[in-house]
Amino acid sequence: MNTNDAIFIFSLGPVQGFIAEARRLGDLDAGSRLLVKLATAAGVAIQNKGGSLIFPAKLGDDVPNKLVARVPADSVEAIAQTAQQVIQTEWQKYVSNTRQRMAANGPFTDNVWKTVWNRQVNSFWETYWAAAPENGDYHAAYDAASRAFDAAKRTRTFPQIEEGGVKDSLSGRRSALHTGDMKAQDYWAQVAKSPNITRAELRPGGRERLDAIGAIKRWGGLVKSSPSVSLIAAADFMAAAKKEKSALAMYRDIVEKSPLGDYLFPVSSDVDWPYGGDLFFLETLTPERLGDSYGLEQSDAGPLEVVRQNLRSLYRKVNSRPRPYYAIIALDGDGMGRMVNNCRTEGEHQSLSQNIIAFAGKVRPLVEKHLGHTVYAGGDDVLALAPLSTALPLAQELAVEFHNVVGGTASAGIAAAHRLYPLSATLRAAREAERQAKQVTGKATLCVRVLKRSGETVDARTTWAAMDDTFKQLVNLFQNQAISSKMAYAAVEVAYALPFADESFESELRRQLRRHRHPTKWTESEDAWAATLRTWAEHLPDRPPDKKTAELGRWLTLARFVAQGGAE
Repeated sequence: MNTNDAIFIFSLGPVQGFIAEARRLGDLDAGSRLLVKLATAAGVAIQNKGGSLIFPAKLGDDVPNKLVARVPADSVEAIAQTAQQVIQTEWQKYVSNTRQRMAANGPFTDNVWKTVWNRQVNSFWETYWAAAPENGDYHAAYDAASRAFDAAKRTRTFPQIEEGGVKDSLSGRRSALHTGDMKAQDYWAQVAKSPNITRAELRPGGRERLDAIGAIKRWGGLVKSSPSVSLIAAADFMAAAKKEKSALAMYRDIVEKSPLGDYLFPVSSDVDWPYGGDLFFLETLTPERLGDSYGLEQSDAGPLEVVRQNLRSLYRKVNSRPRPYYAIIALDGDGMGRMVNNCRTEGEHQSLSQNIIAFAGKVRPLVEKHLGHTVYAGGDDVLALAPLSTALPLAQELAVEFHNVVGGTASAGIAAAHRLYPLSATLRAAREAERQAKQVTGKATLCVRVLKRSGETVDARTTWAAMDDTFKQLVNLFQNQAISSKMAYAAVEVAYALPFADESFESELRRQLRRHRHPTKWTESEDAWAATLRTWAEHLPDRPPDKKTAELGRWLTLARFVAQGGAE
């Protein structure tokens, strides 16, 4: 400890808004990786200038955008300036990569194009910092630095730039790149015609119009490949298909030798199936859909019917079909500000930081175990995608792991949507579900929002403790047909007639279970299950007593929905 030191807080933004500017999973991945690259560069610069990182305790794979360090008090401004400079230097690498790619594949750029480009790349990033002298009292110094940091963020010093013209497709707020002679739609239609630009990178016909930031996400060299949302939705089917290697290999061979073969593009490095998951869905294999997604113009339905027949054969071999729904999981530690403020010493803060790093290191293996994909696991914040069938168990395991490693609780929002539903809208729904979970007193809560293709939206909240394994067991009962799918609707009707989770409600649940159980597949106790469901309803959070049975009814309909793979 040196009394000539200061506690220094530095952050980079925007974060969630920037990552959320996405139309495909690769955009999410690129935004996340870019933030990590820039934050890492800032962290290295702080260390090189004599600073010692406190949070994160060390630089790893998922560096958060907010850094806390001990630095020499007389070097605070110089360190802040250096961190800002290295962020710009690192940023320019990806700016340059993108310019080179676009110069090789796009129309000639003029002064109009360059003006838009320079305005966007030179004014995008915001940095904030504050410091307070340590003076032998770490807690007081951190508290003072935090208050100064919060004040700096409230006093916005970055210019708000209004951009006119046709807006880009990712943010919907900034001007799409264009030239003086070509409107945005025409310009991007020309870019998409380049033989080196695949439809995985850009939709044709000017249907996707990017600004400089979106172009950098696509062509900055930040990610090599990302799975499609359809591949996430079909991940459990693909895992089963991989066990039938000869059948999967035969289907791949048929697809590659079909007229579609010349239009395929890899979206992953998977040795068995490097293509999009949409080709596991029969509705993709139509002239209209293939023309839209792959540019295939096929008037003869015969070759496509051969592909469709082989896909049906794969279904029979695997004994299942891919499910069209997937989920986005947004999980966040509860009361992290309070946990940090409770750290009285630098050592306690670093210990908390090390625990958070340890948790982050467990996220990706857990997500992969559940056939999902991690966008980021920075600090106490996780964003991941998973098939509908594994999303809730994954979120539950992440919350348990967070508690075991960090010591606090975590809450999560899950949005489930059809694979063709806009990714950005699904992400917004997941964030809103997370906010709903965070509003519950005491938190440690899960909120699920299902965006059904019919247009209906279903929300349900529960604490982890109240749900326990009940939801998972319900899904299994519906899947195994131990209880009829009609039981979910019966529960909703019971809740309408009996709004209080009392003995009458439990008795009616018992009667409905006896009515809808399978004569041989049901091996459970109706009494025990009716009591379990009543107890769950009683402990559902932040609901008036006469609304809890209705909430339980929604959970049963969600269990049925998951069990049937999103079938309406």
